[in-house]
Parts: sequence; C-alpha cells; structure tokens
Amino acid sequence: MKLSTHTRYAIRIIFELHLANSPVSIAALSEQTNISQKVVENVHAILKQNRITEAIIGARGGIRLCKPLSEISLGDMIDLFDEGVRFVVCFGNKSNDCPRQRVCETRSVWKTISGKIRQELGKVSLESILDQYRREAENEKTVVIRCPSRKGDLRF
Repeated sequence: MKLSTHTRYAIRIIFELHLANSPVSIAALSEQTNISQKVVENVHAILKQNRITEAIIGARGGIRLCKPLSEISLGDMIDLFDEGVRFVVCFGNKSNDCPRQRVCETRSVWKTISGKIRQELGKVSLESILDQYRREAENEKTVVIRCPSRKGDLRF
C-alpha cells in the first residue's frame, strides 16, 4: 500500500492550517508547503466538501481548519484521497468488476487484512502524528543549515 501524493499533501496542508490558527491564503499555503497553488486548491475543495476546511472571504480571509486534529484520522485522509485502503486492487471504496470475485481463493483473506489495516489507520489521528513528530524532534539534536536558494532553513 502506498499513499498518494494528494494524501500526503492534504496532511501537510492541514498541519500548516493547524499551526497558523487563522485563515491562510492559497498563495501562502502554496509557498509554505511547496505545493502548487492548483494542487492546494484541488485538495482544499475535497477537504471543504468533507467539512475539514472552510473558505473565509474578505481582506483577512483564506482557508481555515474546521476540525481539531484529534478528529481527523489518517484513515479519513486515505478514504478521501486514495479511495480507501487498497491492499489489493479488488478492495477499496470503489467497487471492482474483477471477473474472479466469486471464485477467488484469496479474496476473504485480502478482505480481512484490508479491514484490519483500515481499522488501525482510523485510530491514528493527525494530532497523534504531530505529537509524535514533536517528541522525536525534541529528542534529536537539530542542525540548522542556512540555504539562501530555498525558502527557509534546512533542519536535520
């Protein structure tokens, strides 16, 4: 199983919105996350449809987060951007017209495994991911490299 680029981008965008704690323009989100404005718009459209983000209109408008990170799971993100857990191609949110579905010897095994993976991913909140990152960052010695050709410094 591999996460799509859009899933990873959506999580980065959500983290930026969480850290900003106020509306952020698409242009600013694009710059902060190094994701094109077009992709930020596309990701926001899906997040907005699912009431995770909203657009604020006006001079101080932009995109803001509607839900706390504790209420957004990694499983939610995979469902939205990867059509669910697809351990094998015959499972996920969209049905597959595999001609072997009725006679597939391994279908029940893949279905069980996919269900367990989905269940575990649903337990992982974006808040817990950010908390784990912060704990690991505190335990590591950070080296800052000034990089004039890049917006911001590289941290190792």
